[in-house]
Amino acid sequence: MDFKNLQNAGRDNLHLIVKEYGIVYVTSITRDGCSGCMEQKPLYQQLAQKLAATHPGTVRFSNVHVQYQDGDMKQSEEAKKLLRHGSYPTYMIHVKSRFGPLEHYRAAYPKMEELERQVTDAIELAEHYNRDYEKNQ
Repeated sequence: MDFKNLQNAGRDNLHLIVKEYGIVYVTSITRDGCSGCMEQKPLYQQLAQKLAATHPGTVRFSNVHVQYQDGDMKQSEEAKKLLRHGSYPTYMIHVKSRFGPLEHYRAAYPKMEELERQVTDAIELAEHYNRDYEKNQ
């Protein structure tokens, strides 16, 4: 997802990513020229494939990419204000609740094993909020 899509949604932008109950949403925030982003991209893609196979229909992976050029850091600055992250790559895990999207985890440049552990922990949380939603319908 291009950052501009989130930017146009304003402060309540997570609804564009976190849409359904019972799903764990894993989002990477990357930018142009980020060596760590390039290094972790294939690892993130491998993790997405692995978890899609082991937890089908339960985990969704996405990426918010920020444009960045020497002399033009405006979009990166806006992304930091809107998404409240300090560096690239940053990973976030969210679940949907009746209170709106809830952040379960956030880290800059984590080991993929840690990200995987956090995703699997969040599955139980997503199931809880799905049951809560269904009970209150």
